[in-house]
Amino acid sequence: MSTVTLIGLILMALAGLLFGFQVMAGFLGMGTSDDYVYENICLEEILGESTLNWIDGISSPAIRGLGETVVSTSLVVILLSGAILFFLIHFFKGHK
Repeated sequence: MSTVTLIGLILMALAGLLFGFQVMAGFLGMGTSDDYVYENICLEEILGESTLNWIDGISSPAIRGLGETVVSTSLVVILLSGAILFFLIHFFKGHK
């Protein structure tokens, strides 16, 4: 197993654990009501708004928009995208 595949598997396992945590937190937050609330965890919540103010200073509007999109995207989606990226690298790199 190559290092690239191992990194992809670790990212996929982390995404699965985080998704399981979010589902369980939603069930535990129900209490005695029938309202299930699933909340995504994103980088804005983890790092805080003051840490991410540097994104507003980026001069290119396209790159600034991409940065804001990545920061506001669910962490599970980011981890799965990273896993897919590493699996594609392994696919195209191949075994020699």
